[in-house]
Amino acid sequence: MKKLNYYATVMLLSFGIQSNAQQNDALSFNGTADYVQVMNADQLNIINNLTAEAWVQLDKVNGVNIVFSKAWCGISQAAYTMSIADGKLRWSWNANGNCNFSSYIETNNIVFQVGECHHLAVVHTNTNVLLYVDGVSVPYTIMQGSYSNIMQSTEPLRIGIYRGLSGSFMYYMDGKIDELKFWDAVRTPQQISYSMNNALAGNESNLVAYYDFENLVAGSFITIPNKATATGSTLDAVSSSTSPLIETSCAILNNLQVEENTLIVNNNSVNVYPNPTTGFVTIEFEKAVDNELIQVIDTYGKKIKEFKLSGLQTELDLSDLTKGIYYLNVGNSIGSSVKIIKE
Repeated sequence: MKKLNYYATVMLLSFGIQSNAQQNDALSFNGTADYVQVMNADQLNIINNLTAEAWVQLDKVNGVNIVFSKAWCGISQAAYTMSIADGKLRWSWNANGNCNFSSYIETNNIVFQVGECHHLAVVHTNTNVLLYVDGVSVPYTIMQGSYSNIMQSTEPLRIGIYRGLSGSFMYYMDGKIDELKFWDAVRTPQQISYSMNNALAGNESNLVAYYDFENLVAGSFITIPNKATATGSTLDAVSSSTSPLIETSCAILNNLQVEENTLIVNNNSVNVYPNPTTGFVTIEFEKAVDNELIQVIDTYGKKIKEFKLSGLQTELDLSDLTKGIYYLNVGNSIGSSVKIIKE
């Protein structure tokens, strides 16, 4: 099921092009035994200004499906949990780890029906919480407690499972999870809308953990790499002995085919160098082109520059761009791009 937010749709239409976004992989949890775990690390103890997001598709709506949880009431280490309870998105947190004093909120309306795919996000501060479904902020009710910081828990981050008071696991996820991201910052609605439909480079500011579930090999205790470069392998995840299956994701990402320095457009190889760059980049085509469209897109999906190129090789001046990550779209494809790092 393809999801495109309003802004991205308008952007595609205004450029006069169509997306050739590609299907990607997700972890599929069976609802009875499998889960994924990240050992406790300080980087995941975000007590304030936390943003977390993921694509989720459910095979079972009734009851509780855990998206992720860093909590165990048995030793007063309850920190935060995202779940879907009878189809409603739920976010719970605790300031002191004692579950008798947990706070939690739920969306006013049911979000999920069986088989539906949605992008979920939470933005938590000590004075407010925002819940997003498919890039749109949705109303919720405070079911218990009040706004506060989140405690620093010693518990691992568990994906697709919850550790109950007795220590046993429960509320197994029955469905798929993809593009799980954690940020130690308040992400804006525009940023959430963009990252909803775009794979990340991994070195985005304030990105703490990023699990895209790509290029995995099925088996027991498989390692799931953390693609956030700031934290790297210290936040790699490991599956349970009954590992989740690797299946096609319901999320279709516009830039899944982003390459570092080369790409193929209409059977024409395109090289871009130097990358990173301090100002100028050279675009070199294997075959001569005539009036080829080149667009420079920022990480919010906004078109910054546009060029028309002819011949085999052209130099572009990007010296006026601020430092950061950009995507160079070549031709009539927004789904196949070269990532440019401006230093």
